[in-house]
Amino acid sequence: MTHGVPLPLTQNLRINHVLHEHVLLVAVAFAEVPRVSVEQRAVVTPVCEGMTRVELRYGYMEQPHVPLGLSTAAAQGKIHQCNLGSLIYYTGHETVVALGRNPGMARWRESLFALMHRNAQRPGAYFRIPSSQIIEIGVEFEI
Repeated sequence: MTHGVPLPLTQNLRINHVLHEHVLLVAVAFAEVPRVSVEQRAVVTPVCEGMTRVELRYGYMEQPHVPLGLSTAAAQGKIHQCNLGSLIYYTGHETVVALGRNPGMARWRESLFALMHRNAQRPGAYFRIPSSQIIEIGVEFEI
C-alpha cells in the first residue's frame, strides 16, 4: 500500500497503544517493465517527524528483496542511516474463514478460496525478510 495507514500498524496501535520513535512504512510496487534500475528502486516520502514512507519498486521479472532494497536506499542517502539488522518488520497475516452466510458465492468456492489463501506463501518469505525480524499481526476475515 503506497498510501494510507497499513493495517498491521493500526492493529499494533490499537492493541499496544504505542508508536515507535522511528517508523518506516514500506510498500512494494511492481512496474510494467522487466527490471527497475537500482537508482529508481526506492521512492522515499517523509510523512511526519519520525515517520517515512518507502516505496520499493521492482520489475515483473524480479523477486522483491525488502532488506536489500532498504539497504540500497540507505547507501544512496534516501533514508537515514539505520541499523538494518535490528529493524523489526510488522507484517499482516489475514485468515479467511468460509462461513457460507453471505449470498453471491457458492459455499464450496468460499472454502476453496480460504484453502488457497491459507496455503499461500507468507509475506516475510516472499519479501526475503529474515524470520527473526518479523512480527506478524493477524486479522480474521469471514466470507
